[in-house]
Amino acid sequence: MIEPGRDHLLFDGDCGICTWSADLVRRMDRDHQFLVAPYQSFAEADLRRHGIDYAACSRALQVVTRKGRAYGGALAVNYFLWRQFPWSLLVLLIYALPILFLLEVIGYRLVANNRQRLSRLFGLQACRWSPR
Repeated sequence: MIEPGRDHLLFDGDCGICTWSADLVRRMDRDHQFLVAPYQSFAEADLRRHGIDYAACSRALQVVTRKGRAYGGALAVNYFLWRQFPWSLLVLLIYALPILFLLEVIGYRLVANNRQRLSRLFGLQACRWSPR
């Protein structure tokens, strides 16, 4: 269940590059501000309370903020980075120069659309999550 008052970062537990990225996020989140978990470990009804569903989660990383708001894709990445100094300075730069934000959105979409190929290319395997 998504806990109120806590930030959640939801990734695709069946994607190698997503799982690798989630491990990186866990290491970056030194203060443990985020619960990082595969979206498959949550009931879809719980996700719907925040305006997302399994389909949205399968297309892009999702962050559900401690206030219950959901962000997907590049916005989810930026929300996470904003909470991680000194990475928050990068987010400021991205929003100060709109071309950087555009490139980030395009780059995110390219990776998300080709994540299975990228996972195979880098020899990454899907994690072995078990739903609750």
